[in-house]
Order: sequence, then structure tokens, then C-alpha cells
Amino acid sequence: VQQQLQQLMVERDHGHAASLEEQRRVEAERDAVQQQLQQAMAERDQQHVASLEEQRRAEAERNVVQQQLQQAMAERDQQHAASQEEQRRVEAERDAVQQQLQQ
Repeated sequence: VQQQLQQLMVERDHGHAASLEEQRRVEAERDAVQQQLQQAMAERDQQHVASLEEQRRAEAERNVVQQQLQQAMAERDQQHAASQEEQRRVEAERDAVQQQLQQ
């Protein structure tokens, strides 16, 4: 009986050791998966930050170009207005000269 009891205790100890080993293996796998997940999330966050920075840079560039375009259009409009004013002045002078010649 004592020998059977010892045999059962040895088997129980082996079973317990195997159970502990399995538990350690599962925990190690879980830790590895969790570490991979954290790394993937960190990489995703870095990519998101880089994407936001690129978006801000592109918007800033677009704003500069738009501002330059508006400035160029304003200058063109001023030149056009000045040209029209000069044309009116020349026509008025011509009309005055022509009127003097007709008198």
C-alpha cells in the first residue's frame, strides 16, 4: 500500500510539474503575442504621426501656393486696371486733339 501511495504521489508530482510547465509555456506564448501586439501598435502610431505630419506639410505647401497665386492674380488685376486707365487717358487725349483739329 505504501509503495502504491508513493507511486501515486510521484505520478501526481509529475503531473503537477507538467501542468506547471504547460502553464509557463502558455504564459510565455501570451507574453510574446502581447509584445508583438504592442510593437505593432507602436509602429501604427508612428505611421499615423508621420501621416499627420505629411498632411500638415502638404497643407502648408498648398496654402503658400494659394497665397502666391492670389498675390499674382491681384498684381495682374492691378496691371490690367492700370492698362485700362492708360488706354482711357490716351483715348481722351486723342479725342481732345482730334476735337481741336476739327475746330
